[in-house]
Amino acid sequence: MLFIFILLISYILVTGTLFNHLFKPVQPDFSHYFSPNQKFVSQMEGLCLIIKKVENDWAYCRAELNAFAPGPPEHIHEHFDESFTVAKGTASFLVNGEKIIVQAGETIVIPRGVPHKPFNETAELLIMDDVTNQHPSMTASFAYGLANIYSAMDKIGNPRSILNLLALAAQGNDFDTWDSKIPLGVQKALRWILGPTARLLGYEK
Repeated sequence: MLFIFILLISYILVTGTLFNHLFKPVQPDFSHYFSPNQKFVSQMEGLCLIIKKVENDWAYCRAELNAFAPGPPEHIHEHFDESFTVAKGTASFLVNGEKIIVQAGETIVIPRGVPHKPFNETAELLIMDDVTNQHPSMTASFAYGLANIYSAMDKIGNPRSILNLLALAAQGNDFDTWDSKIPLGVQKALRWILGPTARLLGYEK
């Protein structure tokens, strides 16, 4: 039993150091990776993300949420503010536990570190798009993470499945989205530990 324990700890330390520090996942040149009108779809969240442009490591996107789309789980971003401008329909947001309604033509900016969740409570398509391009939607690295994880999460199906944790861990700690209900330090440690195994299992793409 002691041998198995030592072997497990050694595996975690060695693979964690190799995959998280010496051979970290290399992100592409976002200006070449993304193209205008490129789409990324999450069936589970009822969301379609359309890239408009990428500029100075920021992504300008159009987001479409289907009727009664649940949207993503409540989450936070550690390093960037997130901007949403409603172009069509009525958006609902859970922000720090409080529901906020945003109408067409209005903008809401979620500061970094604030728990939030956009969703659609209506029977109409919800479109969020800053047509003036004054406010970037998200960092390009975050958009890249979403592009990688959406299909994996749709295959898993259950948003609370442990397999989703593996899909997130495969993206590493640079993927700046975190469950608002779990301490940030715990999530970072789990991604550090599980990330190498998740990548070996093919969850990175």
